[in-house]
Amino acid sequence: MKKIILQAGHEGVTSGATGAPGEKELNVRIRNRLSDILISKGFQLTLVNANPTDAQIAGDWDLFLALHGDADYPNDGGSGFTDYPEPSTDGATQESQRLARTIAEEYFKHSGIKEVSHSNPNTRYYYMWKRLSAKTPCVIIEMGQVQDPHDKVILADTDRVSNAIARGICKSFSVVFDLPPAPPVPQVTLEQFN
Repeated sequence: MKKIILQAGHEGVTSGATGAPGEKELNVRIRNRLSDILISKGFQLTLVNANPTDAQIAGDWDLFLALHGDADYPNDGGSGFTDYPEPSTDGATQESQRLARTIAEEYFKHSGIKEVSHSNPNTRYYYMWKRLSAKTPCVIIEMGQVQDPHDKVILADTDRVSNAIARGICKSFSVVFDLPPAPPVPQVTLEQFN
């Protein structure tokens, strides 16, 4: 059973980096729904806020995923991206990068939000990376621009966004997301009984 920590970015923070307007609520809503979906697929989940205790994050995990909404970049039609720790600081860098790529491929394909990297020191040196074990792969996802007119509509659709992320996580760990279609039911006619 794969063990995942889902962090709702900015949850529990009342001053300083509180996120874009509406971001904290978005992150919590998506984290909670995503957790339900992943549990139904057989994953073990731990949900944390922006300041988890050492006990909550102790040990090695198969994935730490920080959920965020990006600030608005005016007149660009919205976008999001995934990122991973600066490789020189990440003991699991190959796995972090693999997971970030796979999650991005599925998320942006299924969410309808376009992928444009805005990788920066805040994502590459995200404060949580140094708190996790060296063996824990880490990914941050900026799900979309919280105030962008295009992205705002999509981000309001909790199931769409959560399922798009879940598809990426399931694909990353070779877990079937969509069940195969059921075989057709044979049709019975009255002539068969005569």
